[in-house]
Amino acid sequence: MRERKLFVGSGIRRLRDGRQMTQAELAARLRISTAYLSQMETNQRPVSAAALYGITQLFGLDAAGLLSEDPDRLAADLREALSHPMFPQNETSAVDIRALATAAPWLAHRFIAMHGAYRRLHDQSVPGDKLDAIDLATSSSPVPFEEVRDFFHYTDNYVDALDRAAEQLAEGQFPQRGRDFGSLVGYLKDKHGIRTQDLSDDDPRIRTFDRESGVLGLSPSLNTGSRSFQLAVQIGWLEHEALIAGIVEDALFKTDAAKAIASTALVNYFAAALLMPYQAFSGAARVLRHDIMRLGHRFGASFEQVCHRLSTLQRAGEKGVPVYFFKVDRAGNIVKRHSATRFQFARFGGSCPLWNVHEAFETPDRILIQAAEMPDETTYLCLAKAIVKSPRHYGGATQRYAIGVGAALADAGHFVYADNIDLRNRGRFAKIGINCRLCPRRECAQRSEPPLSAKIEINRAERSALPYGIEIRRRSS
Repeated sequence: MRERKLFVGSGIRRLRDGRQMTQAELAARLRISTAYLSQMETNQRPVSAAALYGITQLFGLDAAGLLSEDPDRLAADLREALSHPMFPQNETSAVDIRALATAAPWLAHRFIAMHGAYRRLHDQSVPGDKLDAIDLATSSSPVPFEEVRDFFHYTDNYVDALDRAAEQLAEGQFPQRGRDFGSLVGYLKDKHGIRTQDLSDDDPRIRTFDRESGVLGLSPSLNTGSRSFQLAVQIGWLEHEALIAGIVEDALFKTDAAKAIASTALVNYFAAALLMPYQAFSGAARVLRHDIMRLGHRFGASFEQVCHRLSTLQRAGEKGVPVYFFKVDRAGNIVKRHSATRFQFARFGGSCPLWNVHEAFETPDRILIQAAEMPDETTYLCLAKAIVKSPRHYGGATQRYAIGVGAALADAGHFVYADNIDLRNRGRFAKIGINCRLCPRRECAQRSEPPLSAKIEINRAERSALPYGIEIRRRSS
């Protein structure tokens, strides 16, 4: 399985400038020629595996965020922002957008952030003559959850320092497949002197920890896998709070709320990596051909946990099969999302109604399988399953979500789910899109609104499935 070539010249220059090093000095440290380094910094050549390893060793944690930048992902987000009607659609090309994302990612990020601020102000429906009366700095600042979502989005949903710390603990302290509830309870007691006990039935909390008494309380309504996960979370807080704080500090979040949300997301990341250590889990995924149910049984993890972990297998030199992963509620809101494939999610708006993830709510006991084609003719194997979390007591609320995970059809052979699908008959593929606002398909009866880049045509003498015609204003390529 070939890995994509990595062009991160801008990131290397910023790392070098931050240490006030010349090209000759950095080239000498990396044991490469100055000319070779210059070509990497100007994106004339991709970063070699040896150079990437040397940069990571030299710059440590500072290298993680800059070198994980994916120009394709950034270009997709930039393309969505530029599809807004305020921008003439014939002025930008895919080549120009990709060039900007590659050569000046900092500028692309600033533009995307500015577009997001504009949308947030626009969504508040503030009349023009009232703009002076609101706090623009506060109103246009990113929503904390969006800040954290973008952090994981642009770091490829992989946090190397935490992932390796969890793997080292798993290999050093627990036997193979021994990170079960009993082993974790014993570790917390022996290493930290912490006792684990059940909370009362009427306590609404899932987990509590009293540092003074050393008692960890867990809800008795949690299943075994969820209980193990909460124990792993507590281990993460106890042993790696400083590491998590450092990662959050380096991320430069703009609000305290975003920092708190990110800290929780990172300790959850550690917990998943402890229960499903990178190399053991990645190897099992290959051997079991990504059978999610079997992986869940082997590692004591839920369907959602396994799917999410599959999306984090982005370690340099050891990458797993690229997948996308997302979680959606019944209203179509995407709660979590990440894509290591070319498939990109919209930053604003819902998702395509033809995607099998929406149908999953109707059949919660099944894994739905779909071969789908995007408007750019890329094709995917799409899996979807509904998740139902039962109420803790009579009259309580039932939580319902759907999980979607998928891969490019070129990688479908790595998935047991593709065995009974005719992957050659493209005529039977579902014709899906990112969402209606960004999808250029003209003949879709499920369309809820015209695409942003379209000109609307009304013909009084004719009526098709849609009450209007669509003329797509194409960008030059």
